[in-house]
This record gives sequence, C-alpha cells and structure tokens, in this order.
Amino acid sequence: MENRLNNIVHFIREYAGSYPGYSPADLTVALERTFALPREQAKKLAQMPEVTREKMGLAAIELNVTFNCNLTCEYCFVHCKSPQERMRFATAQKAIDLLMDKAIFPNVVITLIGGEPLLEFELIKQIVPYALARAKEKKLEITWALTTNGTLLNEEMVQYFSQHQINVLLSIDGGQETHDRYRRTRNGEGTWQKIADRIPLLKTYQTWLGARMTVSKEAITTMRQDFNQIVQLGINQLIIAPAQGAEPWDLLQVEQYGKNMVKILEDYHNYQRQGKQLFIEEFEKDERVKFGWGCRAGSTSLAVAPNGDVSPCSKLLGLTNEAGRYIVGNVHSGLDVKKLVPFQNAISRQPAHCKECSRPCAGGCYAVNFEQTGDHFTPPTENCFFWVVGQETTRMSRFMKFC
Repeated sequence: MENRLNNIVHFIREYAGSYPGYSPADLTVALERTFALPREQAKKLAQMPEVTREKMGLAAIELNVTFNCNLTCEYCFVHCKSPQERMRFATAQKAIDLLMDKAIFPNVVITLIGGEPLLEFELIKQIVPYALARAKEKKLEITWALTTNGTLLNEEMVQYFSQHQINVLLSIDGGQETHDRYRRTRNGEGTWQKIADRIPLLKTYQTWLGARMTVSKEAITTMRQDFNQIVQLGINQLIIAPAQGAEPWDLLQVEQYGKNMVKILEDYHNYQRQGKQLFIEEFEKDERVKFGWGCRAGSTSLAVAPNGDVSPCSKLLGLTNEAGRYIVGNVHSGLDVKKLVPFQNAISRQPAHCKECSRPCAGGCYAVNFEQTGDHFTPPTENCFFWVVGQETTRMSRFMKFC
C-alpha cells in the first residue's frame, strides 16, 4: 500500500512539473485513468498542495544513526566517513518530528541504517518509543525497517525488534567464499559464518526474513551458486542488485549478469513449485504500475546524517563531492524546501534521449548517476542495460508461472 501511495504522489508531482498550467479537473482524470482510482479519491488527491507544489510532504525517512561500522566492505558508500559520526538522540528527535509533522499518509516508514546501526542499539531503544509516542499524537502508524550486516545480532536485540515489529534486512552477498571476499572485519576476517550462526535465532522471532544480495563484477560467475546458498540459509525475500558506483560496467559484464539472472529465475520458480516460501522483487514487478521518473528520494523520502544534515537519500550522503551529497539543510536549523523541487519534479530533468526511448525506465539511482555522469538526473548507459535485464526477466517470470 505504501509503495502504491508513493507512486501516486510521484505521478502527481511529475504531472505538475510537465503541465504547469494544469487544472485539478485535468489531474483528477489522469489519476482515475492511471491508477483506477474512484473519482472522489482522485479529486481529493488532486487538490492536496502538499503533494503538488513546493510544500514538502513525507512518507519515509532514513535515520543514519552512525557512520561507524565493524566491517570494511569494499563497495560501502560510507567508506570515506568518520567513524566518530554518531547521531545524538536530540538529532533523532528532530528528524522524527520532521517526518511526523510533514506526513501525508496514515502510515510512515522509518529505516534505521548506517554504517552499522546495531552499534547504536542503545540509541535505537530511545528512538523507537519517542517515534511511537509522536505517531500516536498524529494518529499515524509506523512501518519499521533496519538494515544490518547481522554480525552483532544477539537475543536481546532480536527480541526487541520482534516486540516492536522492526523488520530486519540482512546484507549478505552470497555463499561463504563470495561474501567473505567483500565483507570482512577490520582484522580482515570473513563474516559469513557469523551471520549464518545468527540466522536461526533471527528466524525464531522473524519467520519471514529478507536480505540484499549485492553482486560485484568479480562475482558475476558465481551468482547462481551464491543465490542458492543464501536461500539454503533460510532467507525468504531477496533483493538482487549489481554493485554500481563510479566504475562503470561494460556491456559484456552486464550480459553475463543477465544470463545468470535467467538461471536464478529458473531456480526461483523451482523453489516455489516445491512449496518454498520465497519472493524476489525483481521477478515479481507489475509492468503496468507507473513508476515515474526518478525514485522517491527527495520527493516523499529523506535521509538524515548523524549530524542532522538532510539529503534526498543515504547513498547521496555517502558521496565525497559536496554537490553530489545535495544537502538541503539540517534538522536543527531547518530545510530549504525549494532545493527539493528538482527531485519532486524529476521528469522535468529527464534527458532528451530518455524521452524518446522505447523502454522507459525509472531513471536510475541518483547517487550512481552523479558518480558516473556528474548529474543526479542523467543515468549512465549501463543503467539502460540493467533495466532491460530487469524487464526481460520479469516477463519471463510471468510466463514461467504458467509452465
């Protein structure tokens, strides 16, 4: 539901940017046709200034509770940050207040991220009750998420997350050989076994467990084996994504990535036929859904750094280039909402060649775009290829359901 609402808001902002002289009646009709909304609901949305103009409306916030980490992952986007950067509770309070005061939906999302957020478990135990109290005042519901490398999980933490319905997402890159190549401790030790040992405990309290599998160029050849080893650990939901950054992928690498995604797709459907509970978002996307241009970052979602700086997303906060980081203010001193307008109407920044493309994509990751093209809204060529891989595997997946 939250994703659908986000898509609607994004569509409204794109519509407003593309047709500056539109009338609420025009937008109402567009919403009805695009999302099959009842007329009264479409009419109400079309008249909300928070989602159409320069006023800010939020659905989600990412709290970077620390830039410190107990690992030294090769492709981490906060590698360059000082490990001393830790969020104070007063900063977290201000960030939560911002979300609650600007919420445009009855359900908001708070993601706890880092660095390694479990290093700040005591802070998290302060954040949660404060956010719940503020949500109660505003008559809002909170969906919680926490992204972790998993190595610090213990029973106290897992019980607490279960009690407060905080969904844990593990970062795990495959089997032991692949994972330990990239995700090591500061002493150079592998961490796969530490995570594997903690998954049974986590599954005791969170039966449906998600993970993110980041695929580097060097790990393309073992993608299928890595996927299967992750599934055997008991993971139910998986995000599979290439490790993109300043160094671009070449066409042959993307082609190999695509071929291995097809093999993973075959295994995925075999698991499902065997009755295994497994869901991979990349294979289940509905092509009929209008995603718009650009992600939700800076539109209905913001990220807050440990010192209170605010940017459209956490990946942008991790960049070293100040223009790339795109700081729009600080939770203690206020935000310049006008700086967010380009992200709210990202379609107005869409490159000409993208407008003419027969395979319209969502515009890529703002951070990757900036690293490779110097512009948040201009995707690199590799994004086009990865998008085609995603489209084709989704179509194959839909076909295989009937085989």
